[in-house]
Amino acid sequence: MMNIGKACAIFNQIDNSDYTVEEKGEAILRVLQMPTHMGITKTTMMKVILWLLDLAFEIPKDEQPQTKPGGGES
Repeated sequence: MMNIGKACAIFNQIDNSDYTVEEKGEAILRVLQMPTHMGITKTTMMKVILWLLDLAFEIPKDEQPQTKPGGGES
């Protein structure tokens, strides 16, 4: 089982190709199991949702919502 620190690191870097789809999936599951999500920005959550949608559907780039690089939102 992945520790929460690694899970959060992968979750925060969901677009990083250094991690496998399986690692990203496990990280998302671990983050979902956390009692609170106060340390995760809205931007990061949106990037993960878009990543998950992209696994299931082909979303044209021009239809994807804009997210600020590096977070900055809560």
